[in-house]
Amino acid sequence: MRVNNYLSVCMFQLKVDLDCNSREEYLIETKEVQGQLEVAFQKIEELRPDVALFPEMTYLVEYEQQYEKLSEGKIIVAGSYYQNGINTTVVFENGVKHKIAKSYASGAEPMTRKITYIPPEKFLKTRIKQHEFWVKDKKIYILNCMEYYHLAYYIARNPELQKDLFGILAICSNSNTHVFEEETICIHNHMENLYSFVLNCTGTYQEKPYGDGKSYIYGPISIHEKDWLKQEGVDNKKHACHILSLPKDIAQYVYGEFYFPENLSKFGRSDSYINNPRNLIVENL
Repeated sequence: MRVNNYLSVCMFQLKVDLDCNSREEYLIETKEVQGQLEVAFQKIEELRPDVALFPEMTYLVEYEQQYEKLSEGKIIVAGSYYQNGINTTVVFENGVKHKIAKSYASGAEPMTRKITYIPPEKFLKTRIKQHEFWVKDKKIYILNCMEYYHLAYYIARNPELQKDLFGILAICSNSNTHVFEEETICIHNHMENLYSFVLNCTGTYQEKPYGDGKSYIYGPISIHEKDWLKQEGVDNKKHACHILSLPKDIAQYVYGEFYFPENLSKFGRSDSYINNPRNLIVENL
């Protein structure tokens, strides 16, 4: 019997300016990002989410101690950064730092010249474990942008990986969120009781628009909660599993408590109805 059937998640859609410091590595302009991170750290201390996410390419080494401290009793997906030419995801779990090299890249990323495509079936046999984390007896998979695009469908349809699976969390920095969302819709057309948390940044690359925001959450949502969110002005699409989306070009965060999706009914007339999600907050950073 689960003591707490809700897992709280906080996603921070940051506004960043990306540039390159070499042919191999991206660099972010830190002044604006630092201010947003400091506000985000305050929100984490206030809200105490089980999992907090920052977008791809927004990890800053100078905040190492803050990430470690904030991750006590929780998971902080601190974003990613380039290390030796490879985009590397950084996850802090109970004060312990995990570094995960990104396995899939778009053609726009410098690292695409350094890696070789790996079929999803092979990835799930040889690499998925380093992306697997547990919180409150719930399993989550943490993926970096194109990893979600290539792998999420296969994770969601794999009987072994489905066991105790709460959801898939993806950190991104791209201008093709609609392509990712089409993949997400395909997944959730088949898997209603699974969450996708897809976090993007918004900003520029070499002073041109890059990263379109539009972060989103899909998963089991009660039909009445869906109606309440619409009335409250939260972007809520018709798809039965769409929970919310954040707008384009705005630095925002979203916090919510999400029910572990076993034996969950979406309908108020059912004996097993539980309102989900709850305590949703969407605010500017």
